[in-house]
Amino acid sequence: MSDDINHTERGQAYTLEGFIGAMVVLLAVLFALQSVVITPTTGGLADRTVQEQVQQEARDMMVVSNQDGNLSNTTRYWDGTGGFNNTDQPPAPGETNRTYSVDRFANESDLGRLLKDRFSETGWSYNVELHTETSNRTIVYQGNPPASALTASYTVTTYNDQNITWDGDDRTLEEAAADGDESIPQRNPGDETAIYNVVEVRVILW
Repeated sequence: MSDDINHTERGQAYTLEGFIGAMVVLLAVLFALQSVVITPTTGGLADRTVQEQVQQEARDMMVVSNQDGNLSNTTRYWDGTGGFNNTDQPPAPGETNRTYSVDRFANESDLGRLLKDRFSETGWSYNVELHTETSNRTIVYQGNPPASALTASYTVTTYNDQNITWDGDDRTLEEAAADGDESIPQRNPGDETAIYNVVEVRVILW
């Protein structure tokens, strides 16, 4: 009887040790996966799971940067002449207004800072665009993206009574549009709705 009990206890001990060992290996693998910084040259970049992870990171950055309204402020940082304030680079091809460099955009917005820290510092290139139903604007341009580029987007609603966020201009968006100085067109001029326009902020990564 005693031998049976000893065998049972020994078997339970082996089972417990095996379970603990498996858990240690699993936790080590999970830790290693989370420690990997995905770069454009990472071998698994073509994998759909990796693509979705990168896109989700970019989307999360836009969500975070909009929590205190900063992303909305970025879409309203107009210079009063149809462009955006403090831009320092030439226009994107086919456009007329200047764009931001990566460093300047990082200084001007939370999104720019997050994108630079996560992507630019690890070898990624990216463009940042503002899209409405009737217009497309590029505010960061690093080149023509390849067919394999990844895209993430976030929608910001702007309102007629919101102000331009440049300190040198205290007009509302509606007032600036009436003066012909808008950087993003008014969706329905003269419409009684309070919405100025719905802006899709789009980040293209490669």
